Amino acid sequence: MLSVINVCTDSIDDLDVACEEILSQLKDKTLLKNSVGIIGCHSDYVEENVIAAIKESLPFDVVGCSALGTATNGHGGLEQLTLTVLTSDDVEFSTAFSDTISKDDFDAPIEKVYAEAEKSLGTSPKLIFVFAPITEDVAGDRMLTKLTQLGGKVPIFGTLSNDTSSGYTKSYVFKNGEFDRFKMALIMMSGNINPRFHITSIAKRNIQQNNAIVTGADGYLVTSINDMSVLDYFATLGILATETSGIAPTTMIPLLVDFGDGTEPVAYSMYNISADGAYCGGAIPQGSKITFAEIDMVSILETAEITLRSALDDAEKNGANGIIAIPCFARAMVMTPSVEAEITKSLKVIGDQIPFSLIYSGGEICPVYNKQHEPVNRFHNLTYTLVVF
Repeated sequence: MLSVINVCTDSIDDLDVACEEILSQLKDKTLLKNSVGIIGCHSDYVEENVIAAIKESLPFDVVGCSALGTATNGHGGLEQLTLTVLTSDDVEFSTAFSDTISKDDFDAPIEKVYAEAEKSLGTSPKLIFVFAPITEDVAGDRMLTKLTQLGGKVPIFGTLSNDTSSGYTKSYVFKNGEFDRFKMALIMMSGNINPRFHITSIAKRNIQQNNAIVTGADGYLVTSINDMSVLDYFATLGILATETSGIAPTTMIPLLVDFGDGTEPVAYSMYNISADGAYCGGAIPQGSKITFAEIDMVSILETAEITLRSALDDAEKNGANGIIAIPCFARAMVMTPSVEAEITKSLKVIGDQIPFSLIYSGGEICPVYNKQHEPVNRFHNLTYTLVVF
């Protein structure tokens, strides 16, 4: 059995008080044989070494990342630090923190951190949590692909770091007292754990009826659609004029991608469009079916509720001890100035029915299911993802 303990603080203006509040809330909680902590928080808590101070008083590792905002039952906000403790007598945990990951030094740091976590666990994991860096040089999907190559069919759940600064210069991943912009943290779990994954990205009414085929692709760059250049195809939809050159701001025009392998479609953002094609949030193989969609405040709140109610139904039917949600931070930005609306909706839906925590994501990592209901690891954009266990 896995028990879940959530504590939080929003005392960002007095970081000593913030640390005291976290530790005082944990004081009377019962820890079982094995424990690990997951923290999401504003970058100020990281830079002022609040994570390190919390860890000094705890008998277990804490890992996590900076985030636009976090929440737990009854409490949430952009300046909240949330600590989720997973504790169990029959689930074992291991953690590891990588060396610097870059475009030129990519494989070795990820292989090393995976090997360290697996060696510490002493067996093959049944679930992996990953907190990965958000960088211009290394795609989140690429990091997930590498982890999946190492782990085979092991489900991987997690996020890229994020923050409120321009260029994500204060986006950190951390383990205990160490933090870095370009490193990865892993939690591996084995034993009596049964994770189930739920996602929703786009409200059905916002999905356009313009199914198309990717006829040319090079990794994350889609070069042709329906045997037309990307610019020419977009012009038929009224999205861009064919004479457009250079980069176009299209992050909030999501693509739904059907990989043709029986898995649920995945939402990707288009980070930029030029005469070369559309650079997307994940690799899209040639032959994939794509559909354009729209995202707005109403649909964001609707899909959050759909995902949470699906998770609550799952918990009622199959039993559960906790839910960890990781929605895309861009969903919150779409709702500006009502940036906390999705947090408010999530807390209203979840109530106090089950221990719940939320960390906003710079890129969501969550399995989807194939026709045999086997989890297949996927990277996502603009999606509300969660795990029930």
